[in-house]
Amino acid sequence: MPPQQTQGPPSTAEGPKLLEERSIGGIFVHFVAIPTGAVGAGLVYLVSTNEFTKRNARNALDWHLTVLGLTVVTFGSLFAYAELTGQGATDIAVLPSPLTTVASVLIPVLLSVWMLVWFWTFIVGFIAMGKATFGTAWRYPLTPALVDRFAPHVSLPGGWPLLIVVYTVLAPLIIGTVFFGPRDGAMFFASGFALIGLIMVLTPFAGVAMYLHGERTRPADAAWHPSVVVYIGAPIVVAVTGYVLSATFTDSINPAGDAVYVLLAAFWVSSLVYVVRWLTTSRS
Repeated sequence: MPPQQTQGPPSTAEGPKLLEERSIGGIFVHFVAIPTGAVGAGLVYLVSTNEFTKRNARNALDWHLTVLGLTVVTFGSLFAYAELTGQGATDIAVLPSPLTTVASVLIPVLLSVWMLVWFWTFIVGFIAMGKATFGTAWRYPLTPALVDRFAPHVSLPGGWPLLIVVYTVLAPLIIGTVFFGPRDGAMFFASGFALIGLIMVLTPFAGVAMYLHGERTRPADAAWHPSVVVYIGAPIVVAVTGYVLSATFTDSINPAGDAVYVLLAAFWVSSLVYVVRWLTTSRS
């Protein structure tokens, strides 16, 4: 009888190699981007240094930018249709009847496509997450390469501090409009959307801009070496303290909401100090 060949244990060389090629950020960016959209994917793309994470964040960002564009077109068309047919704030119908008929068909189609795409976002997000688990940076289907095409051409005059300056200017204007602006009409709704944008978009990106400038793009021989952890962490500590005080010593029905306003105020002060320090040291 021919001698039996014994097989040794399966090689585990592929396992460690796979672990070296993938990253936790590259896997979970797809999951994070499902509820946060282009904002979450964009933040991960900006702060990531791992190539695998960056490629996955780029793929997620391409998809969610496409979805964002579809969202703007869909609800922009819906808003324009309502205003031009006298169903909005103006109560003035100026859209000709033939165009009204076409729009009344097109708007439901756009809304249906938008809902289908958002449902599909969950599916492709989890598919991409599964692919990343096994070391593949999977491109979402039917997605244009927006990041690779336009990112090299995007630049901020003055670098990341410009975004922090924009934040220090816009934040008090938005908060002031929310508290002291009109309580009805289009301006009221605009201020509400602006507040959401301040909380969900501008504040996170200002924090990332602070981190990128303080830790990466600032020249090594710069006269000022900011402690980014303090500038970003201190407002968070203040917000947590505000939440505890509001929940413990006041009759507020929404301590979390109070903490958000405290966070915005504290981060605005932190950003203002950062900008002043940057301006004074860069000119010295």
